[in-house]
Amino acid sequence: MEVGIREAKSNLSKLVASVGQGEKVYLTSRGQRVAEIIPAATKGAWRLAYGSLSGKITLYPGWDSPAEDKKLEHLFEALQDERAE
Repeated sequence: MEVGIREAKSNLSKLVASVGQGEKVYLTSRGQRVAEIIPAATKGAWRLAYGSLSGKITLYPGWDSPAEDKKLEHLFEALQDERAE
């Protein structure tokens, strides 16, 4: 559902109820979507994401070492030098 901001001000409680029932609500300004009303995270929902990449990615030994940090710093320095030119 798309709702103009002015209309949303008048019907906020109805829109929140709709979101609670699973409906997607987008706020529009001059016909363009500018925001989405989404349901609040339920207690413990973050736990679903915690560890969700387990077994899907592999980090090489030493990925968090100071030497690797230096390599990354040099990459970012090179990017900053390019932008300065």
